[in-house]
Amino acid sequence: MDADLIILCDDIILPGSKKEIDGGVAVAGGQVVSIGVRGDLSGYLGIDTQVVEYHNSTLFTFGNPQESQGANIAVVAGNKKRKQGKIGKMVKLLFLMYQGDTVFQKEV
Repeated sequence: MDADLIILCDDIILPGSKKEIDGGVAVAGGQVVSIGVRGDLSGYLGIDTQVVEYHNSTLFTFGNPQESQGANIAVVAGNKKRKQGKIGKMVKLLFLMYQGDTVFQKEV
């Protein structure tokens, strides 16, 4: 399956385990189809896949994409010290996707 969008970041907070990895997420049809290291996402790269990379940023997923039928993603710049939890104030927000719709995206 080819992804519509692959978002790469320096840090991803994995849901559930709170483990941090260097990688990204693949989004297809408005849903997160894969979260993993860069090598894991190569299978989702197609000719029409848009790839966006944010440096010095942390990617959070929130909610349960499988249950909510949407890709809930936030990318926050300069966010190395932040731990997973409720994102109450979006400081230096670069990208926000909620329920499959891109709410905000800053061009880099």
